[in-house]
Amino acid sequence: MQRQSQLLAAAISVAVLCACSQQPQQPGAQGPIAAPAIQAGDANHSSDDQGGANQGDRETTDREQSGSAVSATSATAQPDKNDAKEKLKPFPIETFYTLLVAEVAGNREQYDLALANYYFQAERTKDAGVAARATRIARFLNARRAALRSAQLWVELEPDNAEAQLAATAELTLAGELDNAMHHAEQALVLGGDAPLQSVAATVVDNEELAAKVLPEFQRLSQKFPDNHEVSLALAMVLRANKKNEEALRITRVVQEQDPALLDAPLLESHILIDMGREKEARKLLENLVSLYPKESRLRLQYARLLIRDDLELAQQQFIELVKQRPNDGNLLLSLALIQYETKQFDKAKPLLEKLLAMEEHESAAHFYLAGIAEQTGDIKQAVTHYRMVRPGSDYVQAITHGTALLTASGNLAETQQWFEELRQRHPGQQEQFYLLQTELLTKHGHLKEAQSLLANAISINEDNNRLIYAHAMASEQLGDIANFELSLRKLLSRDPDNANLLNTLGYKLLSYDDRLNEAMVLITKALDLSPDDPAIIDSMGWAQHRLGNHSEAVKYLQRALSLLQDHEIAAHLGEALWALGERQQAMQVWEQGLQLNPESKLIPEAMQRLQDQQRLEQHVTES
Repeated sequence: MQRQSQLLAAAISVAVLCACSQQPQQPGAQGPIAAPAIQAGDANHSSDDQGGANQGDRETTDREQSGSAVSATSATAQPDKNDAKEKLKPFPIETFYTLLVAEVAGNREQYDLALANYYFQAERTKDAGVAARATRIARFLNARRAALRSAQLWVELEPDNAEAQLAATAELTLAGELDNAMHHAEQALVLGGDAPLQSVAATVVDNEELAAKVLPEFQRLSQKFPDNHEVSLALAMVLRANKKNEEALRITRVVQEQDPALLDAPLLESHILIDMGREKEARKLLENLVSLYPKESRLRLQYARLLIRDDLELAQQQFIELVKQRPNDGNLLLSLALIQYETKQFDKAKPLLEKLLAMEEHESAAHFYLAGIAEQTGDIKQAVTHYRMVRPGSDYVQAITHGTALLTASGNLAETQQWFEELRQRHPGQQEQFYLLQTELLTKHGHLKEAQSLLANAISINEDNNRLIYAHAMASEQLGDIANFELSLRKLLSRDPDNANLLNTLGYKLLSYDDRLNEAMVLITKALDLSPDDPAIIDSMGWAQHRLGNHSEAVKYLQRALSLLQDHEIAAHLGEALWALGERQQAMQVWEQGLQLNPESKLIPEAMQRLQDQQRLEQHVTES
């Protein structure tokens, strides 16, 4: 009775296993568990994906060993030389049930469990069928490490299987092991299979050093397999990466003559023509191809990308057609939305961007451009909401800059502060940058007190941060708070006494006070000794000489500074020194030159007005 129960249990297990393996997938499901069940290393693995094909060629038996051990077995359809009984390769009961669980898990779309079980048993049993199954599941799940190890095990166990060689090629390519990938690709070709050599070649397209290294191997394979178009086009890709465009172009055209229906060739030709600066030819080629193959998205996409360079309207038409063909392709939706955004068709771009959010694709980009639409249409609140949803990536810094600028400009300093606090908590290593950005915005929009207070608080937390201390000094100077300005600079000089820029900054400011001119001269002199060719420091020395009444000496310094740096502030100083020497016509020429350098300069008109008023006053006194 006990024996009958054990046999019945084993039979039920096998029945469930086979039922699971042959159960149709749910509509739309593309799971990896579509093959019949467990098979041993000498079984026909290629039938795994045949949905139960060749079942008559396999035999599964259950046996009781020592009263308790039950094994699943399978055999090939080929008898041995002596027409003996087919060989059976039993699995231990533990392995059988582990794989049974994997099959059931796969049919329930619990693919992680299916992979874990198959991967473990592939390593344990060294069975080619189990390794093949583990490889397929891992590749479906994009579990790259497991896929690579399983594929390597599979091809080690079954080197004459072209599919195993192909899987190893693909996974080694993704892992960046190109030498090994090329070896397995060659083996797949020898076995009569395909080899994704164009995928291998694609990995070196943007790496000139690597492209040069692998070129001889691709050339060797091309000579070995001269009639294989995959090999030929892969070689053309590597030649293109090596800037050997004429040779690459020749190969693509030969392939097109031999197989006009192979669209990879003309598509590659269009890339090569663009590289060669022959864009008109590329455009004509793609235009013809699109008209011949209107449903081929790859061709239309390449055509649309080329059109973006100089014909946005026609590019938009192509992307509209592409979106019709593939309405749920997030990349195409984003591309079309960006064209419409750039051409200010906001009413068309907005629903596409909103669809991306609903699809949960390119969400940061969608939020960024929705924010831009809201900003340009005057909806500041909505713009800020979207900018705050952008996550780290290519648009992240711009989103922060735009969003915080909008808040600061509108006077919403509390929300600006909250946003920056969140950023500093989220990115503790970039606190300094966020403090400085917030300071810049506050200063730009006239909130100088708030900027000074922010920096004071930041310095209390980051006492050793010299950039924050310097920013605090500049904010204090703009406020007219000279005491804090000088205090901050003195603190920095105590840490770096030979910093010419700091010495010059403090010295130049002190020139504004008659009672501190000598102190200023000491600072500027030291700065000039440290950096004798710095035009800003030379200008400071010239201005110091002018303030001390040494106008001739001042002119020498200021003329040298202006020759080194064409700057309106230096021109303003030089004009004043010349005016003081009585060289008023020459002073006016220098000022005119300065205004040409910077028509928006306020320093030069102020100096001219002040000195002319002084001249009229002196004349009035003399006449009186």
